[in-house]
Amino acid sequence: MDAKAKDDPRPLSPLETPYTTSYSFVGRYFDPGLAIPEAITRESLISGEVERITGALTLILVVGSIPRRLGGDATDDELALDKKRSKRVGWALTQSLGGWSKKQPRIQVTAEIQREGAQLNWQEFVPNHMTQLMNELRMVATWSVQNDDGRWGRTAVVNLENEMRWLTYAMRD
Repeated sequence: MDAKAKDDPRPLSPLETPYTTSYSFVGRYFDPGLAIPEAITRESLISGEVERITGALTLILVVGSIPRRLGGDATDDELALDKKRSKRVGWALTQSLGGWSKKQPRIQVTAEIQREGAQLNWQEFVPNHMTQLMNELRMVATWSVQNDDGRWGRTAVVNLENEMRWLTYAMRD
């Protein structure tokens, strides 16, 4: 707890905890009710993020590689928008991956990923991805506060918030 939080005579509100006052940046996503297994480490969180982003990137690369993914009745404008979105989202995910690892991802395209890529609906992909990012934000923030690793927590939160902004910007039409 920081000195200001100790000296403040007013009681904490139900939404405030000693964690949210001393870890204000990370504390925005801190969830005191979230049970985090003790086996989770910083390295396991990082590898989980790399795996999550690599999986999404693989899917988006497949989407971009299919010539007329939307079908024969799609207009030229619809096809162009689909290609533009796949390039932009691919760029956003590549940038996001760089925040977690400097190594090039190992892309493995399976038949299931090919099928998912052919059927990807942008109006479902983006909200699902954003929901997953919010869950990841809660997890890394809570872990960093509980393990008193605020510096890494700030870096992790910035990486995840950047991914959200880049993905939102990539989906502009």
